[in-house]
Amino acid sequence: MAYPVECVTTDDSSDHDDCRCIEIIGIPSKSGGVNKYTPERIHERIEEEDDRFFVEHQGSRTYLDAVTDGSTRYVRTEPNDTKADNLLKQPSC
Repeated sequence: MAYPVECVTTDDSSDHDDCRCIEIIGIPSKSGGVNKYTPERIHERIEEEDDRFFVEHQGSRTYLDAVTDGSTRYVRTEPNDTKADNLLKQPSC
């Protein structure tokens, strides 16, 4: 199943200025709220449960990729025609 990303929370003190600075990813819940997950949990759901997550930006849907950098597991959007990652363009949770 594919789930939209509604918001993200970033760590402003992070050493990273890319998706590795994301601490929380918000997915709309069926009851009307927002379920909040760590990037590691979204990574697991993509890799192990075959779930898909996406962001919508300027009318197009971009899916998230599960990425590993050393021992750090995180997610980012698939490459597209924008230079900045669309995941970081989401509003704050």
